[in-house]
Amino acid sequence: MGIDARRLRELFDENDHVIHQGRGYSESLNENGELAWAESYILLAYMEMYRATRDRLYLRKLVEHFDRVLKNRDDMRGVADVYAGKPLAGWGSTRYSRGEWHVWIVHTGMITMAPAEFVRLVNRDPFLHREFGATAQAYRERIEECIRDTQPYWRNGPAAGEGYYYSPRFNDALPLNQQNAMGSVLLEMWRATGNLHYREQAERLARFFRNRLRTDDPRVYDWAYWYKLNGEARGSEDISHASLNVDFAARCVAEGIVFNRTDAERFANTWLLKVRREDGTYAGEVSGRGDGGEHMPGSGGMWLGLCRVLPKPLAQAMYRDVLQAFLKKTRYSASELLGVARLLRHRVLA
Repeated sequence: MGIDARRLRELFDENDHVIHQGRGYSESLNENGELAWAESYILLAYMEMYRATRDRLYLRKLVEHFDRVLKNRDDMRGVADVYAGKPLAGWGSTRYSRGEWHVWIVHTGMITMAPAEFVRLVNRDPFLHREFGATAQAYRERIEECIRDTQPYWRNGPAAGEGYYYSPRFNDALPLNQQNAMGSVLLEMWRATGNLHYREQAERLARFFRNRLRTDDPRVYDWAYWYKLNGEARGSEDISHASLNVDFAARCVAEGIVFNRTDAERFANTWLLKVRREDGTYAGEVSGRGDGGEHMPGSGGMWLGLCRVLPKPLAQAMYRDVLQAFLKKTRYSASELLGVARLLRHRVLA
């Protein structure tokens, strides 16, 4: 159906090279979020390309990119966060904080997500450890420094077994996607290091999210972009930000943390029954409202993370739908490269 494995790899490699001659956005300082919302997807795509092809070329590319990214971390450059009053182990931005330099926890999560996967992968594979062991150890230390500098913003609660990240910018809990991007890093680092503190925090974040999912229709889920601590939650989340929450939930299902296979099926049905429309267009929100054209096909590629935890028929339905969205173009942005890589990884579902 649609496209063969060789062509998917060609499309990935061609589009990867087009973005600054294969350097992606790895030399950015993240002032406008380029590392968080572009480079991070390239790094994740390299991990998926390795899983799809077993070609260590893609792990070497991740290392080349992340080494450059690390050199520009705020504490390496001596740039102070406006709220912490000191440089942090993270990558600040002025775009989302009224021109003031602030390290957003979601940016830390997005940028370190793929490197955390890399550390876990290398630590569990003696074959890879021979080439990448020292690099994985160095990345483990750098990522743990990043996690350390998020801890002043961690809060247990508000309900039993829940946890969230507090935002000094909002004086409230962060929006769900901004918390759960970091949750994905915590899960990977728990598996990479065995540190149960990381698992506990990931579990608390998962429970915070799970407890706020709406089930008016038992086949699907609906949820808001932001649940404030006073209980306020308006509307439904857009399919782009929702993709980070769904990806986190899929990782939780794979690890047996809070979410289970039934939850995965409900997320998949949210896409297939609410987001996807019979006329070939996509809703902009998980509720089925709005126009999601601007978020496609990239959001679909991120939602494909569900494929590894779904029953085969649902995984095939998700895969085939997202594949058709990707086949409508041959030039892909950084955020869309992850979808191309996941289509190659899960091509058996075509």
